Amino acid sequence: MKTTLAERLEAIRAESGVPAIAALIGDSKGIRDFAAVGVRRAGTREAVRPEDPFHIGSCTKAMTATAAARLVEQGKLRWETTLADALPQLKPQIHRDYHAVTLRQLLYHRAGLPEDRTADPILFLRLRGLTGDIRQQRLEAVKLVLEKKPAHAPDAQFAYSNFGYMVAGAMLEQATQSSWEQLMQAYLFKPLRMRAAGFGPPESIAGHRGKPPRPQMFDNPPVLGPAGTVHCPLREWAAFARLHLQGARGEKNALLRAESFQTLHADSYQQDYAMGWVLRRVGTERRLLHAGSNTLWFAMAHIAPERNRFYLCAANWGHPDAQNAVVKVIESLSE
Repeated sequence: MKTTLAERLEAIRAESGVPAIAALIGDSKGIRDFAAVGVRRAGTREAVRPEDPFHIGSCTKAMTATAAARLVEQGKLRWETTLADALPQLKPQIHRDYHAVTLRQLLYHRAGLPEDRTADPILFLRLRGLTGDIRQQRLEAVKLVLEKKPAHAPDAQFAYSNFGYMVAGAMLEQATQSSWEQLMQAYLFKPLRMRAAGFGPPESIAGHRGKPPRPQMFDNPPVLGPAGTVHCPLREWAAFARLHLQGARGEKNALLRAESFQTLHADSYQQDYAMGWVLRRVGTERRLLHAGSNTLWFAMAHIAPERNRFYLCAANWGHPDAQNAVVKVIESLSE
């Protein structure tokens, strides 16, 4: 007898020790299957609920790039808009080698910023100490990040940079005079009916660290929102994944033109990374995927345009065991 998605998830959850794990299968028409198993908080019996949000970490990057595409379509920004043009008030305070860096280069991780998958504890401490209006905090953070000479010449090489997406977010804010959080709500969450989407650690379900998993409420500094602070239920995240599946298949959608998706998904630098998406080939099929974690959660999105499928999975534990469990789920669903 064929096992259900919930049964498959429970077997993987029990084997890995993940407190809660959820997965979803969808196509360009909508959701085909969904399940969530486990508990909201380790050491308790309160079961995870279908409407519970999961923190998606760096999967937020594709959302920031999508909002940028909407602004480009509206003529409020260009892909080739430079930092000096977008943030003229910061020009005297950032290194001159960053002045000509473009929005496109930031979203492709080619701005010359150093690779920063491992956080700089001193810089993070300074970022956590910022107060006041979030837009002003981001401008202060941009100055801190860009005051030093680039790690390498802009556009010369790929270096995964969370701070690059933060800088891009500040450019979007300057172009609209709205915070990145307000832009997410207006440009993505509202039109996609992602009503429970928000920022930072969700309140109803805890993230976990260590082994065994210990519940904690923690997140990246708020200024890093454009790089990875969104949380949402998987059924709502599905609306965003479906949008990109439709775009990758050349189908009409509610938000963006076909050429915008072509730009967002293009491997222009032959680096297997587009704007917020890792690019892969499975045989002759193209795939768009990304993972995200704030060390307490782990999430992954996988889009298979030729199959007309997308797959989402998230766990409320950032440990490598949980990461392996999520990858195992995604691989089992997409193979």
